[in-house]
Amino acid sequence: MTPARIAAALAALMTALLLQATVVGPALAPAPASLPALLVAAVALVDGPGTGLAFGFVAGLVADLGSEHPAGVLALCWLGVGVSCGALASTLSGVRRDAAVAALACGLAALVSQSLIAAFAGDPNGIVEAIRLVIPATLLDALMALAVVPLVRAFLHSEALRAPRPVLLLEGSE
Repeated sequence: MTPARIAAALAALMTALLLQATVVGPALAPAPASLPALLVAAVALVDGPGTGLAFGFVAGLVADLGSEHPAGVLALCWLGVGVSCGALASTLSGVRRDAAVAALACGLAALVSQSLIAAFAGDPNGIVEAIRLVIPATLLDALMALAVVPLVRAFLHSEALRAPRPVLLLEGSE
């Protein structure tokens, strides 16, 4: 991991969390569409399951610590988004497929996280509400993914942020 990639990841995460809190969340309420979860999915689709796991956990934990629900719920769900999207990264090709996978993973994560939060609060109606909103949330995630996935892919493939590749030296060469 290069310092430029770490700085870009932090900047992207903070931007996504701020946009979620100020624009996306209020505009799309009550559907739990999530821009930060889409960012995790898009990063994992480009960089694989290891990066998806780490970035998903950190992004979820930061979001958890800034909210009222129990810490760890979003960290666990977004970790799952990162691992699942990263595992599918090598089998997929194309922005539309990546956007569809990201939206489905984020929709499932929204269902699981909302259900866990409701279960911790002892609110059976919250689980029913999470089930009722999973389709609208997934559709909204799909619309946002059509913009987020190509943008993340372009940034991560740029020369400044390209992942470092190991250099193999042949025997006898220095």
